[in-house]
Amino acid sequence: MAELKLNFLHSYSPLKRALLLLLIIATIAGIFTYFIYMPKFKEVEKLEKKLKQAQIKLHQTQQIASQLPKFEAEIEKLNLALKKALNKLPDNKEIPALLLKITKLGKDSKLTFNLFQPLASRNQDFYAEVPIDIEVQGSYHAVGRFFNQICAMPRIVNINNYNLSDYQLVEGEDLLKTRFQAVTYTFTNKKTPEKSGKKKKR
Repeated sequence: MAELKLNFLHSYSPLKRALLLLLIIATIAGIFTYFIYMPKFKEVEKLEKKLKQAQIKLHQTQQIASQLPKFEAEIEKLNLALKKALNKLPDNKEIPALLLKITKLGKDSKLTFNLFQPLASRNQDFYAEVPIDIEVQGSYHAVGRFFNQICAMPRIVNINNYNLSDYQLVEGEDLLKTRFQAVTYTFTNKKTPEKSGKKKKR
């Protein structure tokens, strides 16, 4: 029956038969392309896009992983720096010994203490300021040595608001009174409570 149905092709010229064959091949190719190739092609495109994204993430992860030792080393340096900084802040138990050290430095510098008065501490974020009002009498050079020795101490002690007065020349030596405030610090690790700007309604 197939032969009978195809007998009409014998009546076509070779050119028409060739064109018909090309039309059949094109139709089959079109069906294959539309229903099989294109869906597979789109799926491949999606997979390639996902692969590229995965490769980018992998590259980023590898970069972060390669930088991790550097970050860990920096964190270790920061921790050491923090530890050193905290070592310069005496705790409350060390304050009396620190005050004795300051008075000893003054006496070793041949200064006479007229006033040595620790004041109330002032709380900050994670530390507290401990101010001390001090007045000494002695030569200008002795006061300079005293200040230098205080600044060279391993603990942080700042000299603020110094004032020179009552200059005298006694037996060829200049004498004066020097009043200042020495401020040291203690580590509290407690943040000061935030002040509320809102007033309570009555």
